[in-house]
Amino acid sequence: MMKTVPPGLTDWLMYGERGVSSEAIVGHLVYGKVRQGFNDPSDPSDFRRCELLLRQVPLLRLEFPRMAEVSHRWAALVENWDKLAALLEEEVPDAWGPLGYRRGGQAPRTYKLMQNIEKKAA
Repeated sequence: MMKTVPPGLTDWLMYGERGVSSEAIVGHLVYGKVRQGFNDPSDPSDFRRCELLLRQVPLLRLEFPRMAEVSHRWAALVENWDKLAALLEEEVPDAWGPLGYRRGGQAPRTYKLMQNIEKKAA
């Protein structure tokens, strides 16, 4: 748990692209609480929202390895995070831009890699 709210988090909470998995990152790393059950990114859209959070709030990236404490699935994703980010960017070159994934970008290889990572973690 962080002692203070990291710079950029308030803006993300108000205006950022949010989902269950990105909120799980904030919950665990900032507040020390995460909802039980499904809370890890399950597809490239979820993954993208998490990566956008880490880009908008850089101090969370420093703490990000702690997400491995949440579950085996999170641990496996954390271990492969950079590989997933690079592959998503290769498949959707403007993935991190303001329109990013919403312009219809498809990332089948990223999705397949995510599925393989999660199967191994189960």
